[in-house]
Amino acid sequence: MPFIVSITGKSDSGKTTLILKLLPELKKAGYKVAVAKHCPRGFNLDIEGKDSWRFSRAGSEGIFLSSPAGEAVMRTKNGHLKTKDKLLSYFPDFDIILMEGYREEPDIRRIHIVSSRTGITDSDLLFDHVVAYVSDIPLRIKKPIYTPDDIPGIISFIEKMLKNNQC
Repeated sequence: MPFIVSITGKSDSGKTTLILKLLPELKKAGYKVAVAKHCPRGFNLDIEGKDSWRFSRAGSEGIFLSSPAGEAVMRTKNGHLKTKDKLLSYFPDFDIILMEGYREEPDIRRIHIVSSRTGITDSDLLFDHVVAYVSDIPLRIKKPIYTPDDIPGIISFIEKMLKNNQC
């Protein structure tokens, strides 16, 4: 079963940057990693006029796309399943799933980013399920704190949670 951890923080705090730094190092360490990104403003994989768009408009609630380079599944959102359960069913053969965002998702461990670019509020320190912080400013909190460039330290922390089976 994959280990799931979400990288949370305010917009422009460095979530994507951190994930982009973690991915190659986790891959080098031999892990198979997937990423799930929360897109509160929406996204569009389906280009108007393309066959998948036409299938969707004609009533298909699920579309599977494949090419020599990869595969994609698009389906009507099922609001009954938790995101964690969906990810576990989509990526059962992966070691780690890094989520970007999803701070409201229950039962997901979080590494929360606090950045001098976006400022800090009390709510940054009160999120449920935060297991560690990444910050470029000093924090007074009794949880592990890493700097944004301490990729080995963050990976070591993730591996420790993974080995302790704290999914």
